Amino acid sequence: MAPVRSSVLRGPRLDPELLLEDFRLRLQNLDQTVRDLAGGDGAPPGFDPDRFLAPGVPRVRPLLVLLSARAAGSPERGDDPTEVAAAVELVHLTILVHDAALGRRNGLRRRAARRLLGGAVGLLGGNHLTLRALELARHAPAPEVIGDLLDTLREVADGHALNAKIQGRAPTEPECLAHAEEHTGALFSFACRAGARVGKGSRPVIAELGRYGRHAGVAWQIAEDLAIVANAGATGDDDAVALLAAMAESGRPLLPIGLAAARDPKVGEGWKRLSRRTDADLAREIVERSSRTGAFTDARARLAQESWSARRALETVPESPYRTSLDRLVAQLSERPGLSANAS
Repeated sequence: MAPVRSSVLRGPRLDPELLLEDFRLRLQNLDQTVRDLAGGDGAPPGFDPDRFLAPGVPRVRPLLVLLSARAAGSPERGDDPTEVAAAVELVHLTILVHDAALGRRNGLRRRAARRLLGGAVGLLGGNHLTLRALELARHAPAPEVIGDLLDTLREVADGHALNAKIQGRAPTEPECLAHAEEHTGALFSFACRAGARVGKGSRPVIAELGRYGRHAGVAWQIAEDLAIVANAGATGDDDAVALLAAMAESGRPLLPIGLAAARDPKVGEGWKRLSRRTDADLAREIVERSSRTGAFTDARARLAQESWSARRALETVPESPYRTSLDRLVAQLSERPGLSANAS
């Protein structure tokens, strides 16, 4: 994937009020823990996790773990979910590294990713990030977490197989939605289920929080898609254009593009050209043509539908400030989709 200076272009905003006071310090400490684990023993010489993670940026996946652990049961009954939250974030980093390995041949991030993965880009390969995540999950107080993690890795691997299938062409709407479910949906669902298990939640509550995470993840990825496309078209910023081109190059499906390409063949043709070279004028043309097809409006409607489904899944979860924060997290996605992010 082409180098992009700021990861904050990638996705939706995380409302600072969702970071409940007792979580702030824990998330800050967790950020440093993940970086230490990623760059510690077993990492290739010179591997810098900061090439893939933005230090100090609020991270939504660990927040989902912490909120789900508290929402599922009382703090007195639950165990500490910090290690599970670190495992989830290491899986996210593994996915970022894998995505970077699919980028342009001479890109710095691609070379770093290939060196880390040792040529084996499968998520279940023996790279140290996956092993660290599995080690943390194996020691989780809820033994089911390790099985959930393996299932999630397999599901995300299916999503990456889809990436490879559509490299060099515009995606279809079903491919975009399948990728969102198998990628961010799978990871958010794992984060919520793992947190709920550590929080000693009942089986129905664990299942509903997992369903919440699935829909929340799809909504989050659609909001990310809208932000990536909108930023490249509206600002013309080099980083925004480079990120859009990186998505085209790696086969990462973006829902607004998939919807627009089905209505305007020139969007698909432009997307194919953009996958071969970064061109700011071409990127703006693709965004403008996509907007005229109504693709942005339809993508926002799908985001609202996924957000509503996520909120419905919370109805059987006991009322608490933590359930309220989970509800607000997806509610604000449909209220302000497509904006630049300050969350990773």
